[in-house]
Amino acid sequence: MAQFIRWGKLVLVAAAIGVGAYLLIALWIAPGHPGSYDRAGTVENLAPYLILVLIAVVIGLALYAIAKHAVKHGIQEAQQTVPPNERSPHPPGFPVVTRESESAAPADGPGQYRIQGVHRQSKMDISKYIQADCAANAKIKAELDDIVVSSVTKAPL
Repeated sequence: MAQFIRWGKLVLVAAAIGVGAYLLIALWIAPGHPGSYDRAGTVENLAPYLILVLIAVVIGLALYAIAKHAVKHGIQEAQQTVPPNERSPHPPGFPVVTRESESAAPADGPGQYRIQGVHRQSKMDISKYIQADCAANAKIKAELDDIVVSSVTKAPL
């Protein structure tokens, strides 16, 4: 019902504008006393302008309706949510590769490991790179070199 009332108001405003435009054109084309017979603003002379005004009102209403429908449809489309199973597995845009993920090696596996610890005999802090198949093997190799291991991290590639 509210939509009907809104459209009714729109038609009334358009009609008022049309009648006002018609009267404005009639006074502009044919100034003078309305009762005189030699006045140029008779119905026959103003009919083409009335038709132009009516066409302009109809075109204006049509454009308003199209714009209103487009905006309403756009808002409804923006408010709709896509169910998770229908979403694209890959979002649009360029893939972003961070520096860490580009250079980070797997947490365990063959490669070079940085061993930090303390040398048993000299009691000095030491940091050493060891080639090993896994982190546990790197720790064992460091312990065979008399190093008490405090941390093992895989070196970046």
